[in-house]
Amino acid sequence: MHLFDWPFGDLNPHSFDLIMADPPWAFELRSDKGEGKSAQSHYKCQTLDEIKALPVLDLAAPDCLLWLWATNPMLPQAFEVMAAWGFTFKTAGAWGKTTVNGKLAFGTGYIFRSAHEPILIGTRGEPRTTKSVRSLIMGQVREHSRKPEEAYAAAEKLIPNARRLELFSRTDRAGWEVWGDEAGKFGEAA
Repeated sequence: MHLFDWPFGDLNPHSFDLIMADPPWAFELRSDKGEGKSAQSHYKCQTLDEIKALPVLDLAAPDCLLWLWATNPMLPQAFEVMAAWGFTFKTAGAWGKTTVNGKLAFGTGYIFRSAHEPILIGTRGEPRTTKSVRSLIMGQVREHSRKPEEAYAAAEKLIPNARRLELFSRTDRAGWEVWGDEAGKFGEAA
């Protein structure tokens, strides 16, 4: 029984040592030409206030690491979300995006053409992490906003034997709990 409106279904409070989140950011497009590539054309987005209002800290174990995916135009808002969720920023990394041929991707962008996606790492308490994961994770671009398998491998290596949760997930994967409107969209990870 939950004493307040619990948005996370069957997920148990205070259970997760590692929470990975890829919020469905709603952000303004600078031109109509970008509409087809926008997040809004691929899935339901949320306002910054809706994302910040989620009680994510109530999912976290006393010692928990938050792996928060961001976009460059939304970095200031990503820091706001991390703080609103009750986590303290510790460091940052990036997904270096590659093509099927192993070359750097040539994405969209307002000034730079983006070839990476930021990752913000925050903590609650003092989660025990290994010191063997680099801040740059190279991985192939797939469907819109779908993260590379290398990122999940890095997260699992960063906190071995963790109780893991992916918020706003679209892929089921062994060893992870998943939650989101599109959970299971891409089936089970290989």
